[in-house]
Amino acid sequence: MIELEPGDIGAKKAKGIEKLAQRLTAPETDRFHHFLVWLKRGNDHLILESVAKGIAIGRLSFYEGKDIKFYRVDCPGELRAAAPIELTKWGRSLYDYFLIPKLVIQGIGLFIKQLFTEGRFRRIRPEELTWAQNNSFLCTEAVDVAYDSVGVNIIPLEVCPTPSAFKQAEIDGRIKEIV
Repeated sequence: MIELEPGDIGAKKAKGIEKLAQRLTAPETDRFHHFLVWLKRGNDHLILESVAKGIAIGRLSFYEGKDIKFYRVDCPGELRAAAPIELTKWGRSLYDYFLIPKLVIQGIGLFIKQLFTEGRFRRIRPEELTWAQNNSFLCTEAVDVAYDSVGVNIIPLEVCPTPSAFKQAEIDGRIKEIV
């Protein structure tokens, strides 16, 4: 069994429409929904995640039977433990519903640009997307801002924190899968 620590990142396998989004981005990943492990409680863990109602406290057991991979950020343990606590400061933040259509529109624009400049379509990289942090979060934004708050950049500040950006962080060694 994996021994989880505060600040570890959970990532659920994509399903449905999520799979389509993953097939359009690079680097390719099969992970979509991300959350932070916070505290161990008995045989369970409290987690922090951005869901439809905003930043929420949940339990890892909610995902029992789901395909979850866990990652550990390459930084001192004290900073990993502090990241979920920092995310609680954003506890009344809403889900970033407006970012989804913005990314879709940007994606369409980028595909059209690719067709005219490159003569083909290719996967979109997160650094090609324009993005600005606000006080609303998609799940990946919440995980990223928690670490940004303690001075650890999993994803460079100017890069949109998409699931593929987390995959790039894994490739670059900023996070490592816990097995």
